Order: sequence, then C-alpha cells, then structure tokens
Amino acid sequence: MAFGSSALSNNASFDPYWWRAAPHEDQTRAAPLKRTDVAIVGSGITGLNAAINLARGGRQVTVFEAKEPGHGASTRNAGYVGRTLKHSFGEIMEGQGLDMAKATYGELMDAFIAVKDVVERENIACHYKQQGRLLLATSTKMYDDMAREFGLREEHLGEPFQTVSRVEQRVEIATEHYFGGVRIPDHAGLHPGLYHQGLLDAAREAGVTICAFTPVYGFRKETEGFTVLVKGAKVEARDLVFATNGYGGREFPWLQRRIMPFHAYQAVTAPMSENRVRALLPGDRTFIDWNFNVDWMRIAPGDDTRIQFGGLTGEVDADLRIMAERLQQRLVRIFPDMEGIQFDNVWTGKCGGTFDITPRIGCHEGVHYGSGYCFAGVPMGTLFGIKIARRILGQEGGDSVFDTAPPTRFWYRGNAWFVPHALKWMSRNDR
Repeated sequence: MAFGSSALSNNASFDPYWWRAAPHEDQTRAAPLKRTDVAIVGSGITGLNAAINLARGGRQVTVFEAKEPGHGASTRNAGYVGRTLKHSFGEIMEGQGLDMAKATYGELMDAFIAVKDVVERENIACHYKQQGRLLLATSTKMYDDMAREFGLREEHLGEPFQTVSRVEQRVEIATEHYFGGVRIPDHAGLHPGLYHQGLLDAAREAGVTICAFTPVYGFRKETEGFTVLVKGAKVEARDLVFATNGYGGREFPWLQRRIMPFHAYQAVTAPMSENRVRALLPGDRTFIDWNFNVDWMRIAPGDDTRIQFGGLTGEVDADLRIMAERLQQRLVRIFPDMEGIQFDNVWTGKCGGTFDITPRIGCHEGVHYGSGYCFAGVPMGTLFGIKIARRILGQEGGDSVFDTAPPTRFWYRGNAWFVPHALKWMSRNDR
C-alpha cells in the first residue's frame, strides 16, 4: 500500500517495528477478580517487573491494561540500555555535591545491571548485547565537554571510556557530520518487543492475572487498601501501583499533574545489503548524539539489513507520513549517500518527563508509582519495578535516591501543550 510519501516504502507500516517479532495479542476480555492483593495499572516494563517479583513473593497480583499488553512505550522505545541522565554527573556534583552525584549515578549502574540480570534470569531471547555505545558530538566544544564529563565519571565511578576523534570516528560511523565522541564499551542494546514479551511470559508463569482491554477509571482509598474502579467492575486491593508513565491520566490526578507526556519518533529502513549497512555503521554500536534533543541510530537488532533511526523528540504531528519525511531528511543529513532511502516502519510513542527532568519512584497516600523516565525507561523502569515490589513485600533494597515527590506547577493539569516549545528552548545550545 502506497502512503503518498517518498520516505515510505510500498510495504510501510505505522506500527512499531518491534511488533513484527513480538505481535500483540487480541486477548479475550477476562473479567477481573473482585479482590486482589496488589493491583497494578499498566502492563509495561515497570508494571511487569513489579508483578513478577510480587507474585514470586507470595502476593496475588492483577495487572490492568487499557489496551493490549505492552501497547505503550515499553514496545515503542529505542531499546537502548545505558546509564545516562539528562543531568550529567558533573552538573549534579556542582549543584548538589559529590555524594549526590555518586549516589545518583550509582543507582543508574544498578538499573543497567538489573536489565542484564532480568534477561538472564528469565531466559529472555531479546537480542541483548553489550555492544558499546558511541556518544557523538555536534561541535568541538561539545566534544571537549564530553571528555571532561566522562573523565569525572571514570575518576569517581571507575567507569571506563575512550575518546574518539573526528578523524577516528569513521572506524565507527561513516559520516563527517559529527566532531568525534566518546565510546562507552559496555553499554547495551536489546529488542524492546521481545524483552516485553519475555516479561509478560514470566509474569503469567508466576501466576499474575493480566486484564487486557480493562482501563482503570479511578480509585478510592479505603480504611484498609483501595477500591479500584475498572471497566465494568470494582476491585478491592490491599496495595495499588501506577506504572503508566506518559500514558497516565485522570485516573490518578496527583501524578498526572507531575508527569508531562511527549512524543518521540523513530523508523526502521527498508532492507539494504548487509555490506552497505556495515559500511555505514562499522562499529555496530548503539549510536546517539549528545544533544539535548537527540538523534539516535543502530543496526536493527535481529536484522543486519536494516538501520533503526530516531529523533524529533517532542514534535507534534498526527500525520506520520510527514514525520517520516522529516526523519528521512535528518538521516540523509548525517549520511548524504542515503538519499532516497525509504522506511518500512515509522511510529511514535509517549515518553514521560518531570519538570526537573529526573525520574521518580515513590508512594503518595499509599499509592506506589515509578514514572518520569526522561529517556531512560528500559533500565530505570526495570529497576523501579523491582524496587516497588521490594517495598510492598517489606524487603531490603527498595530505597532510592530518586524517591522525592516530582514537582509540579500550579497551572499544570495534564495538558502538556508547551512541551515542544520547552524542548526547543532547552535544545538551543545543541549546535
């Protein structure tokens, strides 16, 4: 089917590429039980990691999902597994002290390790590979800033890195667009759809009840526990978890006022020869620039004939044909000889950010949540799900440096119309 865009192949789809290997299920709409120990809203990475650990800890767990399991960002993200925040180690050290910087980035390391542990423990075949990451500079000043930042991380955290000059970068990526970068040898990548499918299988095997196509409309705090209002039923729960990130809404107004949803866009090319793909990305890393508003790319996991490319974070356009053309322009700007390249898949998904661009885990009036991942959803969602389960079970290891209430603004009620403008302002120094 032709979509009327030179950026799209005749077989193009607006579904995430990840759904090819992990197709979504059209499940029977099973009625939820009247009572459960733990009700979890959201069937993504956070919710399922919490559910698995809670069920294995002896709790009866019910997960409510408004659509099919994994419909949201957990199967729409880039599949990057690293330990980087929008606030650098040096920035935190300067503003909040060395101890806070070490605690923050120490927990990022815990999140990074947690993904590998989960993949190995659950035997999830999701193309997890510690292939290394190349962070790319878009100016000579940015290159110098990166070298200083990662020098601090090596000094205080013991994390190795190598600088890659502009001359040397062609060994990694065949472009003159960048000004060198920093190589982090142990960062990883995975296939988000298959990672989520593995979590879903593990949750069911542990006895978790997954209620697909069962939206939650709200809840009431009771003397002991909660009454959760779902489609067609009221469910009594001892504990309640919200794991919706950018897909939350009026069902939890307090959290809605603190999380800003925004879109990110990405695409996967039509097949090329393996030789051409390897010539463009010979380093086979996860590549991402160090701008605030990033572009990212890698060889598509599981298919050496395609390149995954993303960017345009925070832009708003309902017509994915237009976004495909804009992604194509950005890709050709990096690789001029890719003129005319077409995409087989172009899609978007909602990210979730906080006003201070820092992820949060916490408990508000008895309701547990993990949210606001700010581009670090795979590792942070994994760790926060595990930590939420530990908190409910009363186990050690549930504490977090990110456990402070996310800020809000008196005028914000969940309509994040201003995010595209804010991102453009915050990206003003990218180049």
